[in-house]
Amino acid sequence: MMRALQLDYQRAYKPVPWLGLGILVVALIGLAVMFGYHQTLNQQITFWERKVEQIERLSSHRALVSRPLTEQAARAQRLEVEQANQVVRQLGLPWNALFNAVETSGGQNIALLSLEPDLHKGTVKISGEAKDLNALLNYVKLLSTREEFSSVMLQNHQIRQDDPEKPVLFSLLGHWKETAP
Repeated sequence: MMRALQLDYQRAYKPVPWLGLGILVVALIGLAVMFGYHQTLNQQITFWERKVEQIERLSSHRALVSRPLTEQAARAQRLEVEQANQVVRQLGLPWNALFNAVETSGGQNIALLSLEPDLHKGTVKISGEAKDLNALLNYVKLLSTREEFSSVMLQNHQIRQDDPEKPVLFSLLGHWKETAP
């Protein structure tokens, strides 16, 4: 036979949970400490923000009241502006047209060694090696007809005697139309 099960859903006596109350008190104390720390940090942030604002106001005021540039600083600034303007002028030049004219006029009989533009003089120095003197003269003639150049002159040439094919080393000076003011 089975015994009847007795369930008691209401206790007459409830013990105080001391451990739970202790943890609650410690948590409340920790919360109070953290709140105090938070307040201190907010005060420090406010203090430093005001300091930064003061420094910014003073520095902007000093910048407005600053002395005029010295002669040396003014010269340095003018030099920087001139250099920047020169770079802008150089970037605006039709470099591709120049390179295309110099490279396509030579064909297989001309090997280019260097190309040295001088923007102040409006010239381009072209150095290279030609298969023979006739190829060099044809190259100068072709370059002279290109619209990129107002004139092309042979500065010097030298036939390489040590090479059995006797190529001609040369240096040309072309006056570049695009650099003229």
